[in-house]
Amino acid sequence: MHSWRVLLLPYLGMEDVYKEYRFSEPWDGPNNRKLAERMPKIYRFPGEHGPTTNYLAVVGPETAWPGPATVTGDEVKDGKSNTILIVENQGAGIHWMEPRDLSFADMDFTIGSPQGLSSKYVDPAVVMMDGRIRRFEKRLPADVFRAMLTINGGERLVDDEAAGWYLLQDGRQRPIRVP
Repeated sequence: MHSWRVLLLPYLGMEDVYKEYRFSEPWDGPNNRKLAERMPKIYRFPGEHGPTTNYLAVVGPETAWPGPATVTGDEVKDGKSNTILIVENQGAGIHWMEPRDLSFADMDFTIGSPQGLSSKYVDPAVVMMDGRIRRFEKRLPADVFRAMLTINGGERLVDDEAAGWYLLQDGRQRPIRVP
């Protein structure tokens, strides 16, 4: 297995690194290890150094990253503007070439946890499936964050400009303020 971050190299103007990467050996094999320090800057927070990435997918059958299969836009029943594609992370210590990300089944849905959405910035960011970048305050409830990671969970999330994000439960609105 190889990371999606390696597969994106040609699209990031790093064709030379992609051509040197050997798919016939493990991500941390003898040749590939030599490429560790050539990590694209886009995979880490500004000012950070080393081969650890700060941008992770959340993988699991109910997410935008279900495993070997791909997800089409039509399969995202919860809405692309309500569904998270990529999360910021500080603390998981994942090498940029490593084919590992956060597991939906095992992650912490508390904002600020190193085993979930976390950042060196006050409010960590996510990339939504519609391409927008959103920042979430630490007070975002775990169940709302969890709902935003599923593509077809059937949760009723509303992004109200005045009230912020909220989750409808049993027909009742529970307001959650998120900028």
